[in-house]
Amino acid sequence: MDLQTHRDALAASVLATPGVTGFAYFGSAASAAAHRRDEWSDLDFAVFHADGADRVGRDWPFLPFREHLVLTARESHGGGVALYDDGILYEFGAGRPWQLRDPSCEVLLDGGEFDYLPPDQPPDAIAQIRLFLVKLYIGMGRVRRGERLAGGVQIRYHAVTCLAETLRQRLAPDAERNPFDPLRRLEGALPEPAGRLADLLDCELETCARGLFDLARDTLEPGWPEFPGRAADTIAGRLGWSPPA
Repeated sequence: MDLQTHRDALAASVLATPGVTGFAYFGSAASAAAHRRDEWSDLDFAVFHADGADRVGRDWPFLPFREHLVLTARESHGGGVALYDDGILYEFGAGRPWQLRDPSCEVLLDGGEFDYLPPDQPPDAIAQIRLFLVKLYIGMGRVRRGERLAGGVQIRYHAVTCLAETLRQRLAPDAERNPFDPLRRLEGALPEPAGRLADLLDCELETCARGLFDLARDTLEPGWPEFPGRAADTIAGRLGWSPPA
């Protein structure tokens, strides 16, 4: 089965489930974003149910093709995942209505309980580049202490996310973006910096950290008076990172 078959069957099953009052697709599952779908796309959706219909959120009776399910798991706040034997993955929330912050959702059933809020504004770029340097410094301290796992998370995730947000705001402020994750589709907005980031994430930890540090200074510091150059110098000195040749 392909994604469209799953999408159609899921919609039919949800709309036929007693107690369901709301249903919406998100991300590439929405019709308007069909052009983004590929073999790795999943089905992202939300199902609301009425008071007294707790079975909808507890047992997920709306899931189709149950004989083909190979895994289900419950996440926090009423969320869940379902994996089928053809590799199609569902990611969803099911429960009493909650506030939605994704403006791209496609509503297939609205019982009048949808409450929309705009996505949060992107965080301040000056704060993000400062946090990038601190997360990188924390991560390197942990790595040199021998905590490679904890240090790696600081470098490869927390620092990189802050750097990606800063790059977006400084170099491609008008590019299409995911309002919740600056790393998503960064390759389309900033191909060259995104390629450098991806290559660095494949490197050994200290090589990765030093490369991220150099990328930030090379790409963002020139012409940006708010770049924390003095702090960057302090961190480089503390880590023994001499200026690049």
